[in-house]
Formats: sequence, structure tokens, C-alpha cells
Amino acid sequence: MLKKRKLTFASFFSPIAPLISLSWIILFTCVIFPSSISFSENKIYNTSKAQFGNYLAGRHAQFNSDPKFAIKYYLSSLRINPKNVELRKRVIALMVSEGRIKEALVQADFISKVETKNTDFITLLNVLKNAKNQDFSSVKHKIKNLSTKGLNTFLLPMLQAWVLAAEKKYDEALKILDQETNNDGLKTLFSVHGALICERAGRNQDAIKRYQLALKLRENPNLRITILLGNLYERMGIYGKATELYNKFKSERPNTTLLSSAYQRIKFKKKPAPLHASAKDGVAEALFSLASAIQTQNPFQTLIYGRLASYVRPSLSIANLIVAESLEENNRVLDANKVYSRIIDDPYYSWIVRLRIADNLDRLGKTEKAIKTLKIMAQENKQRIDALINMGNILQRHKRYEESSKPYEEAKKRIRQFKKRHWSLHYSLGISYERQKKWALAEKNFLMALELQPNQPSVLNYLGYSWVDQGVKLARAETMIRNAVKQRPRDGYIVDSLGWVLYRLGNLEGAVKALERAVQIRPEDPTINDHLGDIYWAIGRKREATFQWNRALILDPEEDQITKIKKKLSDGLPKIPDVKKAR
Repeated sequence: MLKKRKLTFASFFSPIAPLISLSWIILFTCVIFPSSISFSENKIYNTSKAQFGNYLAGRHAQFNSDPKFAIKYYLSSLRINPKNVELRKRVIALMVSEGRIKEALVQADFISKVETKNTDFITLLNVLKNAKNQDFSSVKHKIKNLSTKGLNTFLLPMLQAWVLAAEKKYDEALKILDQETNNDGLKTLFSVHGALICERAGRNQDAIKRYQLALKLRENPNLRITILLGNLYERMGIYGKATELYNKFKSERPNTTLLSSAYQRIKFKKKPAPLHASAKDGVAEALFSLASAIQTQNPFQTLIYGRLASYVRPSLSIANLIVAESLEENNRVLDANKVYSRIIDDPYYSWIVRLRIADNLDRLGKTEKAIKTLKIMAQENKQRIDALINMGNILQRHKRYEESSKPYEEAKKRIRQFKKRHWSLHYSLGISYERQKKWALAEKNFLMALELQPNQPSVLNYLGYSWVDQGVKLARAETMIRNAVKQRPRDGYIVDSLGWVLYRLGNLEGAVKALERAVQIRPEDPTINDHLGDIYWAIGRKREATFQWNRALILDPEEDQITKIKKKLSDGLPKIPDVKKAR
């Protein structure tokens, strides 16, 4: 079966995210929330019907990703019972996740007066308020009350180091960050912050060594460290080193636009401003690093830390970026675009932010506005292909296949020499032509995609399935689809394709097994259920076939598929076609 693809953007910003293992994340995310914002359901409400009603309305809103209304109802509940500390903690967490930090601090002050246990997050909020105001004497006093567990294992040493840096006690600060650890994630993180502190101390050579160590500890290229070190090289006038560093990153990520402004500066020998100007900026960087580290494991805490980072330093674009990504993950694309708009002029992130805004506009139903945005971008930079590809993807999502093939073709024209990464462009264009029933052009692009990436499972499946559907090259199609299944055994669409080719080849026993497994994996898919009905009919299990076809009808199949299924329900199926010639 043919599966639609979803376009995603890769992130390479965090110095530590890929280096901290999942077990560490699970172990350490108990810090701030389960220990200090631990919501006890049996303590949240009393017997007051009004309070309980507001609480339930808040829970419902929170469950349905509507934090604004959740906060509203929870606050109504708190007005009835202001001593409900557990519920107030929940409100604080939601307020922070919404970027309403000032309001959260008001609620935190209330808790500070009545609660002494499990208040780590309350303490952290007050610490960050002081850091934002560059009151590091208060920060120094308050961080003594933070626990040393959970994510504080990462955060607390950095806060301590930046307090000392604010006091110009640089050697003491570096001593904290140079602690022995077997975890490469911690080493990388602390090396970066040590480098930032060395910069603040005017020890640029030491800073360079620490940045280089952080890069060495990384298996993959890291944008954030590259930008920080490159910025230092440029300010020192070492343009050759900066260019070498940027080129190395670009060789691994050739499509990136994130270094364009840096190349422009070097071209005209224009020195940039420092990326960090104070200890406050270091605290914000630490919060961002933690947000990025837990992004795939805990979206809510990612949003919390991202919001806190942008609270401490509103101009930290990368923190706003991770906040917007978290909102997107929760399908809050309108809110995500509001955050993206804050950094749309950022020299590093402007292009990627505009691409994301356009994609979100489409998700909001503003497809023509999204396409217009991408057309403007495509004209602005005729060396790039991503705006054109995104335009094609949007049009393809809306089944505007003839229109979608045009930007894809234009993108192909802009490429001087096709490389492995361009397989997806040919694949997408092949889909557009196949849906237009221009099979010769579709097949040509699918084969080119396989020439660039011979074992790409999506292409193997799509081309193999198409051949099966046409009753041609079935033996080759079977080999290709088996290859795809081997790579993705839990992909129901690909397993369906295997069942379908076996059916067309007359291997009914194998087809039944494959299609039954495909339905187990993707029980909600109409096409897979339809296929299983076909094979049941072919082996004489007609009652089960009828059941599967009826099930396919209630699973929202495409219009042309509905007509075919209804015909099968009324007339049944003919015998399996002769496949000998097709082999």
C-alpha cells in the first residue's frame, strides 16, 4: 500500500540531547515536577460541588490541549478554596508552559507562604526571576534550597558556576564544571558552559579548547556549538578557522541555511556581536540545553524549560524555536506561529522559521497564503530548493497533483548534480505523476530515486506496489517489497503491499498471513481491510470477506474506493487473474 509522507525538520541545536541516554532522562526528569509539582488527585478538591465542577472542567480543558481554559477553570476553583496547594501547583506549571511567568510567580509567592515541602519548582522560579534581574547575590542564596536530584543534576552545577562567574570568580566556576563524570552528555554540556565562562573571563584560547572538546564528544555535527565557536573565531578575526568550522558542519548538512549570515559576515570581514553578554545569558542557555535534551521524552517539560529560558532571556531565539516546536507537537500551530513570528528576522533561523510558518498556515486552512509565502521565498533565493519542495508537499497533501509536480520539477532544474539526499524529491515527484496517471514519468522518477538510494524502503514499496497494481514485473516487485518489509517489519502499509503481491502471484496462503498481520498493525486503514476482504473472498471465506469490506466502508475510504467496495459487496470478485505473463 502507498503511504503518505510527513515532512519534518531536523534539529541539531542542543549540545547534549543525543548524548544523554534515555535511562538518564527517565531517572532525572523526576526533579522538578514529580518531586515538587506532584499532583495528588485526592488532595486537589474538597466536597464543594462548585469547586469540583470547575476542577473537572479544568481537567477536561487540559486533557484537550486547551491550557488557557484549564487555567481559567482551575483559578475559579481556587477562588472557592484558596488553600488547595496541589491545584495551585498545577496552575503554576500550566502558566509557565503558556509563558505567563509573572502570573506564575504570583501563585508561587502564595505557596511559599504556606508550604515548605516539595517546593523545588517554586524555588527555581524565584531563582530565575533574580537571574533575569541580574541579582546574583539572591540567586546564590536561593539555589542552596534546590535539591540535587533529577534534572538538577545538570542544572544546579551550571547555576552555581554562573553565580561565581557573575562574581568574577572564574576559576571556582570552572572547577565546578570540570567535575569528573562518565557521562558524555554532561561533559559536553559543562564544556560548553565552561567555554562561555572562559570567554567572559577573556580567556579565549581556553574557550576554544573547551568548545573543541564539546564538538569532539559529539558523534554528529552540532549547530549550537558550531555557532558559539564560530562566533568567537569571527570576533577574534580568525576568519579561516571560522570558515573551516562552518564548512565542516555544512558538509554534513548541505541543505542548511542556518550559517548563511555567518558566511556573509566573513565575506565582508564584519565582526559579530558576542552571543552571550552576561551571566544571565548563561542561565538561559542552561535552561535551553535541558529543554532540548528531554524534547523527545517529555514534551510538557520541554515546553516548561523552553519558556523559562525565553523568560530569562527573551532574545534567545533558539529557546523560542524549541517552544514553537513543542507547541507544534501538540497541534497548537496558531500559537506556534505566534512564537515563530518573534524570531522571523533572526539572522540564523529566519529561513527555517518562514518555512515552518508556511507549513503551519496550511495546517490552519490558509493554504493559498502558505503557497504565496513559499513562492516568494523560492524567488528570493534561486539557489535553494526547500521552499519549492515544501510547496509541492502542501499541494500534494491537498491532492492537487498536477500543480504539485511543477514546483518539484523546478526544484530538479536548480540541482546541478543529483546526490543521495535528492531521492526524496524524485520520490515525491513520482507520486504526483502516478496520481495524475502519467505512469511513464512516475516510474522514471521512482527508478531515479532508487538509483540514488537503492534500498530506500518507501520507494521500494511504492514502486513495487504500483507494479503489482498494474499486474507487471511481479517477481521484481515481490523482491523489492520483501526488502522493504525486512527493513520495516512493523510498517502495516508495507506488509500490506507484500500480501497484495503474493495474492496477485497466486500465493494465497502467504497473502492471508501478510494481510492479517497488516490489519493487526493498522486496523483503522480502509485499504488494508479492503485487501484482506479480497483475499478472504478468493479462498472462499466469503462471510469474512463481506465483513472486511463493510469495515473498510466505515473507515472513511476515498471516493473511488467506495464505489469499488460497494460493487464487490453486491457482485463479489472474479477469479484471480492469470499472472504468468506478468512474472
